[in-house]
Amino acid sequence: MIELNAWVLSILANPITKQPCKPDAFNNVQGVIDARVFLKNTHGYNEWAEGQDVYENVYENDANTSLVEYQKEIEGARPVYQHFLIEGRILDCGGGAGIVREVLSDDVEFVSTDPWLKAPFASSPARKAAYTCLNQPLNFIAATAEFQPFVEGSFDWVHMRSMLDHVQVVDLALLEANRVLKPGGRVLIGLYVAGGKRGVVSFERLIKDSIKAALGFVGIQRWKDHHIWHPSYQDLLKLITDNGFEPEDTYWQPQSKDMVCYVSARKPA
Repeated sequence: MIELNAWVLSILANPITKQPCKPDAFNNVQGVIDARVFLKNTHGYNEWAEGQDVYENVYENDANTSLVEYQKEIEGARPVYQHFLIEGRILDCGGGAGIVREVLSDDVEFVSTDPWLKAPFASSPARKAAYTCLNQPLNFIAATAEFQPFVEGSFDWVHMRSMLDHVQVVDLALLEANRVLKPGGRVLIGLYVAGGKRGVVSFERLIKDSIKAALGFVGIQRWKDHHIWHPSYQDLLKLITDNGFEPEDTYWQPQSKDMVCYVSARKPA
């Protein structure tokens, strides 16, 4: 069962009306506050739900990723969080089990939201051995990126890593990030972008994508792409500015060969 810290309880809000509320206003499912709001009648919901099912199945049944692979994953992420100083009160949107805590200071106030109810409980032994933060209590609420269960102006940072290309309505997700940030607060978005830093999609990539699409067309779903959004770097910057943020810094993750960028952007004071 997830026990939320007092500061999290003090900023809870109805994700639709945005008005402050108490924990008993939500359903409690499997020991988790369920604040999820699904856009079932909006374009793209079925594709989103299918992709979410695949994601959940992969992590719930992950027995093949080794301790060494997880340790390599951590060391690959560490330079990003040495570049960006994330401190204060943090919302990890789409953060699952909150593994980013592994590379953050111990004195941050941290809460993760994710549409997967089992996210805090489904890590493999190898993942727990690598990510020591998984053995610590986690503030976690089940919620979708488009509807966050917090009052306006609650956070110093909203962290969105490797999730925005899985969101059904990306503009609404960024508007929610803007709403829950304090004036002058920041969003950090980490994402694979089409064409990478150079903005050029390779011929090899085009061929691979075409083959995957053709296989899906004939019913072979194993390699189907479940990403909802395929932005370029310029598309990502446009999304950020269109939703009221001022981009401040971009960091290209070294191990990704300039295909994954992290963009920090500020909510005007």
